[in-house]
Amino acid sequence: MINMKKITIAFVCLFLIGCFTGCDPYERTPVEKSIFVNHQSLTMLVGDQMQLKASPSKVTYSWKSEDPAVATVNSSGLVEAIGEGATNIVVSHNGIEAKVPVAVNQRIRLEKIEFNESVVDLAIGSKLSLNPLPVPHNANDFNRFYWSSDNENVAVVDVMGQVKAIAPGVATITVKGGELSGTLKVRVFKSFNVALKKPVRVSSLYAPQFVGENAVDGILNTSDNSNRWLCKPTTSNGPQWIEVDLEGKYEIYSLEFWIQEGWPSIDFKFQKKENDEWVDIFTETGNSKSAYSRTFEATTAKKVRIYFTLGSKDGIVRMYEMRVHAKIFE
Repeated sequence: MINMKKITIAFVCLFLIGCFTGCDPYERTPVEKSIFVNHQSLTMLVGDQMQLKASPSKVTYSWKSEDPAVATVNSSGLVEAIGEGATNIVVSHNGIEAKVPVAVNQRIRLEKIEFNESVVDLAIGSKLSLNPLPVPHNANDFNRFYWSSDNENVAVVDVMGQVKAIAPGVATITVKGGELSGTLKVRVFKSFNVALKKPVRVSSLYAPQFVGENAVDGILNTSDNSNRWLCKPTTSNGPQWIEVDLEGKYEIYSLEFWIQEGWPSIDFKFQKKENDEWVDIFTETGNSKSAYSRTFEATTAKKVRIYFTLGSKDGIVRMYEMRVHAKIFE
């Protein structure tokens, strides 16, 4: 019995020795202590204030500026920009510190916001990116531009200043920077062919069936050579023309016409009648396109004509259809 006790005691001792000798030694790893600040850096204008906060929050910190001529900081971490330059705000506690770089720029006040134009015209569905001009150009006392439309049924504007035309009418687009604002008027129009089925006069007919009315009947079929206006050759008969009475004053801005393929009208003028005289809207020379299109500065007209000085290489104008587009705002 005594021997059994001795054996048991010896076994326990050996077990305990094995446990202690087999365990890895315990090592202490030091915990890195840091101060965290809510801003890694600051960019400020003279006169601005910014609040810095350090954490852990249940600690009293000391705050100082390395250059109070650039920026100062009070005991609670409130930074004030004093003069142009760069410095560091230092926050510390029990020998631990953190630095926040501060850049201070001179304040250049925005005096006004301008646009290159006071009014722009947009066709329904079209878009336009507006570019406001700050005065002076390097003004820096505002963060960004803010946009709005006073009539979103007519035109809407997004955060980047892109306007989209919705329906005919007028909308005022406002851009705001800081306390100042600028405005631009947007007129939205629908495009309408005001030459459609209107009274026509022409200089001549190549044959009786090729009347001027064929060119404004609204039928565009370049495979149907019977439905077009043909004139006598300009090469032997002098300039030829087609005149359209729009039967009202319209703000026109675009001309289109279609000529037989291979026989484009080369030299011509687009004109309007003003005080009983024909006035040039634009002149075209050396045209090589059978399907012709040109947009021009909008002008008011009641009667228009295309005046051909060289109808084609053989002088004959072979016109299937012509369209005169006007801006309709209602």
